[in-house]
Amino acid sequence: MISIGVLSDTHIPARSDSIPHEVLCAFDNVDAIIHAGDITTMNVVDTLTKIAPLHAVQGNMDEPGIKEKLPLKKVVEIGGKKIGVTHGAGSPFNIKKRVLKSFENNRVDCIVFGHTHKAEKFYKNNILVLNPGSVTDKVFSKTQSFAMIFINDDSTINAEIITI
Repeated sequence: MISIGVLSDTHIPARSDSIPHEVLCAFDNVDAIIHAGDITTMNVVDTLTKIAPLHAVQGNMDEPGIKEKLPLKKVVEIGGKKIGVTHGAGSPFNIKKRVLKSFENNRVDCIVFGHTHKAEKFYKNNILVLNPGSVTDKVFSKTQSFAMIFINDDSTINAEIITI
């Protein structure tokens, strides 16, 4: 089984000094990490790349140095599964529809997005759609959360949202 740690909207240092210890412990043995934007500082990138290979995109609140290095959207292949990653933008209203549309020509098995700070998981047209929420937000969400994606030996893909 392949495990992937998933974050979005960390907003460090504005919302927290660092990634919460619970998240770093949960990511200790992951095969990869996905960050769906609003990293805001390269320190987060440095921390996560020391744990596992990092696949990240920029968010609307990221500093210019991050925006220069990271794309708005990407598709990564891990364990034979294609995972689309984007932050999302604009109003939370209809964001899921916009995110799905942005990957409609990519034949992905999973889409990871952020921006709303609210964790959710659902399936649309046999695609796993996942927003891990935010591990630092106490303004836009009642819970702080991250997620894990699992690619099983039988090639199925699923995810778990973890609140802290």
